[in-house]
Amino acid sequence: MFLRLLTAGIAVAAAFAAVLPAHAQTPEQRFAQLLLSSPWCSMRYNKVSGTSRQTRVQFFNNGTWRSGGRGETYSSGQYGSVAGQSNSANGGRWAVQRGMFLMSEGAGQMGQVQVDVKQNSNGYPIIVADGTEYSQCR
Repeated sequence: MFLRLLTAGIAVAAAFAAVLPAHAQTPEQRFAQLLLSSPWCSMRYNKVSGTSRQTRVQFFNNGTWRSGGRGETYSSGQYGSVAGQSNSANGGRWAVQRGMFLMSEGAGQMGQVQVDVKQNSNGYPIIVADGTEYSQCR
């Protein structure tokens, strides 16, 4: 999900200063405000296997995060069709410090996160973590 090594997209977050509150002055504060601005969602679909995965991650002011996900599978063959689903939940702590984005799972040790921030064709921010794109969602 969001966990791995960091090259924090802090500098890129400065590009979104116009859409963030004026009181967020440093790049770290702007990136933190971007994370807090809404929940972040991703969706993956594999047309070969018929599986899909949706994940929703939300960051909170108290330095915690929570995620929920749903996976769905569907296959059909000679003997009929089979569908299945699974749900998952996770959470932990997060921080933006000294140009680094840090997260933990549960009460575990904080680890650096590899992130980049881009814009979609409408100018909205996209956070890329571990090769997965997360867009703002409700």
